[in-house]
Amino acid sequence: MKTFKTLIAILFSGLFMTSTFAQEISISEVAHDVSNETKTVLKTEVEKILSSYVEDYSNDRHAKEKRIVGVEVPQVDGKWTIKITGEKIGEKKWEVSLIEGLPTIPTYVYRIELKTLRAINNGEINALTAQAKAFSSDYAPMDVHEIKDYKPTEDDDSALNAFSFHFWTKGFPEVIPFRPDATRRAHGSGVTIFYYEKGLRTGWYNILPGERVREDAREQAMPFPMMGVVIKGSAKGIVDGAPITVSEGNTVFIPANVHHKWWNESNEPVELILIMFGKGA
Repeated sequence: MKTFKTLIAILFSGLFMTSTFAQEISISEVAHDVSNETKTVLKTEVEKILSSYVEDYSNDRHAKEKRIVGVEVPQVDGKWTIKITGEKIGEKKWEVSLIEGLPTIPTYVYRIELKTLRAINNGEINALTAQAKAFSSDYAPMDVHEIKDYKPTEDDDSALNAFSFHFWTKGFPEVIPFRPDATRRAHGSGVTIFYYEKGLRTGWYNILPGERVREDAREQAMPFPMMGVVIKGSAKGIVDGAPITVSEGNTVFIPANVHHKWWNESNEPVELILIMFGKGA
């Protein structure tokens, strides 16, 4: 059974961030914050941010689904439970609450770096991108783990991906950024995750000149089909052993379990929207 970490890792990685966001969560800045502000003040800030997401989600149509998850912010020693009962309060709102302390039942827990939480709250990066990694052992500034011997199914993991998008994206309709400074490094280029749910994964690649995508053979074949929609530039690649060039205005279809890799030999960035779908996606 794939764990949530494995599912979120299959497409996207990111030990290193690109320009602006890298500065947002640098270790030196985190240390500076903790040494110059009391944890009490920081914890109050975090609670206000989390409360704003709880309030926003109480108006979200997806809040009709019951869920309990935990949130940890290590820099402030903060631990909370987000409880969604699936019950309505009045005509429009759903019952969603923030409770201090981790859940007492087996479930998922988000572990979020303080700078990352601020960046998500400021619209500088979206939560699914902040969680992205190539392999489950990789670092991510917003990670998910299971507590109390929780053993989720693949359906549970897929549902959490969708929940992560809706809970951590405020407003309606939901809008997330995709631009070079809102990406994380993934398989050799900058990537933003758009949306995940069972049978569908979407994202955006920004491949800079000289970058090579999916050079690692372990990442070159997926167990489900995908389509790459080139919206800017021209990329060269190898699909099932055959050379190919795809340019702006073209879409390339790659069947399940077919090896492929890409690179940018031009002097301009290549932008590509990736759509992964079908059983196992």
